[in-house]
Amino acid sequence: MPVLSLPRTAILFAGLLCSGVCLAAEPITICIGNTASPPFLFPNKEGTVQVLIRMAAEQQGLQIKFQPMLPTKCAEEIRAGTIHSGAAMGFTAANQEFAAFPMKKAGEADTSKAVGAARSVVYRMKGSKADWNGSSFSEVKQGVLFAKGNSVFTEKLKALKVPFNDETATFQKNLLKMVAGQGELVIGFEHEGKIRMEEPEFAGKIEVLPTPFTEAYYFMAFSKKYYEANAAQVDGLWAAIAKTRTNPAYLSAIKGIQ
Repeated sequence: MPVLSLPRTAILFAGLLCSGVCLAAEPITICIGNTASPPFLFPNKEGTVQVLIRMAAEQQGLQIKFQPMLPTKCAEEIRAGTIHSGAAMGFTAANQEFAAFPMKKAGEADTSKAVGAARSVVYRMKGSKADWNGSSFSEVKQGVLFAKGNSVFTEKLKALKVPFNDETATFQKNLLKMVAGQGELVIGFEHEGKIRMEEPEFAGKIEVLPTPFTEAYYFMAFSKKYYEANAAQVDGLWAAIAKTRTNPAYLSAIKGIQ
């Protein structure tokens, strides 16, 4: 059988084409927390955010890979460009230093392309005088407790000049610390709080304060290095996320996720 010899220009073109396909076929690595944030993210199963990103990626013909890790490690990896994206990042000054977000205009993220929104609230022991009135804290001596790695909480507490402790990995463990007298207030997401307040360790012992602490959107943000090299691909994925959020198939898929 004769061996066909391709012209050099054809070989170069094929190489360039293959290079583009190979880049597109490379899975997008997405870090998530190594502890559960119901109903949004779970390290051992799909939460609502994981389902949303997966369905949007499938629409764009993209492969993805979720990698659970400590939130601080996630930020470090995105900054270094060794992880492509974070699944649900707050639009904070700290995160904007190293991550690209879908933007509506300079200084304003496009919330239509967010992976979701979450309300955080403040919890205290029943009978405690510690308080949050929507603008300031009072009767807090040991510092406000919240789970490690939430830059939205960190940024707001620093602006309020309130002492805080984010050394504990989960909301549940912070509630246990408060029950044990190691803190007066705990900040956590409202959805998970409703679940925890029914657990035997906390039922009848803690209460939620009426004024939310934050109401924030969260985004699939990308390493700036990755975005600069793949802007069209990422923009397409963000647009697909916006469409998928209201898609009946997605809404059906996330029913029952707690």
